[in-house]
Amino acid sequence: MKTFAPITLSVLSFMFMVLFAPASASAMIVSTTTLHVSICGDSLVNEGEECDVPGETGEYSTTITGRQCGTDCLYGPYCGDGILQTIFDEECDDANNDSGDFCAADCTVENSGGGGGGGGGGGSGSGGRDDSLGDTQVTIQGKAFPNASVRILIDGDQVGTVRTNARGEFLFNTATDPGTTSFGFWADDSSGTRSLTVNTTFDVTQGAVTNLNGILIPPTIRTTITQITPGTSVTLSVQTMRHVTVEVQGNTGTRTLTTSSDGFGNWSLVLDTNTLSPNEYTAKPRFISSTGTIRTESPYGTALSLFVGVEGRATSNADLNRDGKVNLIDFSILVFWWGTAGGSSNPPADINQNSKVGLEDFSILLFNWTG
Repeated sequence: MKTFAPITLSVLSFMFMVLFAPASASAMIVSTTTLHVSICGDSLVNEGEECDVPGETGEYSTTITGRQCGTDCLYGPYCGDGILQTIFDEECDDANNDSGDFCAADCTVENSGGGGGGGGGGGSGSGGRDDSLGDTQVTIQGKAFPNASVRILIDGDQVGTVRTNARGEFLFNTATDPGTTSFGFWADDSSGTRSLTVNTTFDVTQGAVTNLNGILIPPTIRTTITQITPGTSVTLSVQTMRHVTVEVQGNTGTRTLTTSSDGFGNWSLVLDTNTLSPNEYTAKPRFISSTGTIRTESPYGTALSLFVGVEGRATSNADLNRDGKVNLIDFSILVFWWGTAGGSSNPPADINQNSKVGLEDFSILLFNWTG
């Protein structure tokens, strides 16, 4: 007789809060809760499950291909899952089993001085770097969307990509020069919508491993229409972490809507514009997660422009960091790429796309300045 594991009842709920303008406006709240029932042990991978292999117990694996399914239908720990697990003697885990990327296939740290190090010999001594002090590395841990590709940037240049696991967690190791360094992170969700770039700057210690933890990629948000006839219902969606509260802030006034995510972090809600007065509205999301007394808040994501009963256009290309404003942060990005073709900046610092960041781009930025 076939034996089944206990039934797992997954109520995938996170609150999605939307704040809209103006203060006098009010909108009907549409709340949807989806209940999913899955049977762990029926050899079928249902929503909320990563795997379903009867008989496997989720023991640690040294490879991705050898990973085991646990009794909760989630993969057990393995080298290549993007989670550093020192209990299994892992020194690093960059979510793959490849060597040559500073984290070896067996999740041990590789020496950065080998291989291509000889080619850098001509630059020895520049920038105050002393290789005799050992490798200078940065380990980055954070959260984004489930199974998403996260881009890692150092001083504006993309240095790598890492894929999150089913829980949205990622880990990335890289060698870099010591000193003050700017890091950037952004991700594409499952629909191809790009997140806001999260930036941070700090001093990297020479000859040591600097750990950067707590990187939080904010939710993505989009709608199929931005020019809205009053009274039209508008669907907002896309993706975030699982089991979190998402708050979307408007330009003036507040209004709260709630919804539930599925097992992949997807969400959607319907905004009824019947009682909204003609105006331009903006909405930018962040997620809030609470575990016991610990509260975690992500930065706000990309601002979405909604034009209800008025003519308008989406946020200007001069908003280089996609935070809904054109201010000194955008000016700093423009100056960083000054005289170049814009590098990997997205949106491009070359605002008018003439293959050179210069005075014309600066003029466009000033024209769209919001402060």
